Amino acid sequence: MPQPHGVHQHASLGAILALTFLASLGTGVLWSGLSFIAKHEFDYSPEANFLLYITTAVAYIIAALAAGPLTRVLARWLAPRAILGLILIVQALVALTPLVWESHWVLWFVGCATSVLAATLWPIVESYLTAGRHGKTMRSAMGWWNVTWTLAVAVALVLMAPLISEQHAVYAVVALAPISLIALPTLIGLSRSPGNHDETMWRESITPEYPLLLRSARVLLPLGYLLIGAVSPLMPYRMEDLGVEAISETPMTATWMFARVIALAIMWKVHFWHGRWGTLLFGGAVTIGGFALIVAAPNVSMLVIGLVAFGIGQGVIYYAALYYAMSVGAAAVDAGGMHEALIGVGYAVGPAAALVGLRVPAMMGLTVTGSAGIVASVTVLVLVSSLPAVRPYRQALKLRANTF
Repeated sequence: MPQPHGVHQHASLGAILALTFLASLGTGVLWSGLSFIAKHEFDYSPEANFLLYITTAVAYIIAALAAGPLTRVLARWLAPRAILGLILIVQALVALTPLVWESHWVLWFVGCATSVLAATLWPIVESYLTAGRHGKTMRSAMGWWNVTWTLAVAVALVLMAPLISEQHAVYAVVALAPISLIALPTLIGLSRSPGNHDETMWRESITPEYPLLLRSARVLLPLGYLLIGAVSPLMPYRMEDLGVEAISETPMTATWMFARVIALAIMWKVHFWHGRWGTLLFGGAVTIGGFALIVAAPNVSMLVIGLVAFGIGQGVIYYAALYYAMSVGAAAVDAGGMHEALIGVGYAVGPAAALVGLRVPAMMGLTVTGSAGIVASVTVLVLVSSLPAVRPYRQALKLRANTF
């Protein structure tokens, strides 16, 4: 039943943040740390790691798109909160499989299974976060949430370092079992379903350009994650090329994630970027520049600079994309599902493009370094794919001209 104008309900922010931090530790291990586990535990080549990431990303896309419909189908028997609980329990069981299955194929199973679970969990969590919140209230809650999950992802990589150094990297996956179970009590602070989203307040909190900004952001978001998808499987080998010790590999990789946390915190507290097209342009340009420097850096100092720039750009793109998605999408699970599916697209296409950059020059007999091939392949793809992001801006200019 719709709430009267001015009356809205929303879930406990504390419960959402606690759940988010614990669940995001798994995201850090299974998206950013999986390549280190594959290399150090099973001696994977860059090509094998790219294929692993492509496969898990495809599973993520399918599950994210199905999150909204699945939630509605299961609503006959399970409320969204119960679905979250079921996901955490199943994830705990999946995380234990490396204890009984020593083959390298366990990474493919765990990667795909947890991708499906995460792609179902996050749209529901995002709906709990934003439903019943509008304008400034939504931006504040989203700020806390963005800083929480990005910080957890970075912390997960740092905590993995001793396990990688001692050749026990796979136990980082096993550690997700107790973490998932510890997250279960946080659900007590949530209602059975996300709060109501008042339609009148929703319409008052967005401008006519928000849908256009969303269209551009939905192009830049997968492009940003395309670059993450290309960088993540490659980082163990970049670290090895530059002589970085094993115990320092994941903490140094986490540099871009900590930079992302800072960018998100600034966007949370500084409000001038709302509704501005320059924000999206800045995020895209800095991300691409940081990526090129990461892949081609001649020394550790330049690599770190590239990681910092990359993280800042990614933070800007992510915050803007999620804000416009949940503002225009009225905080629905489907809006979060589309947001997560676009992330999955980037995760899948990124390593695929990097793989092409590695293999095609060699197949053609060209003497091109792997780094140069990856930069060229991914950059061309990004530049071509980013063209649709410009069209909504041109429409916005026409809208302004007609308004005045």
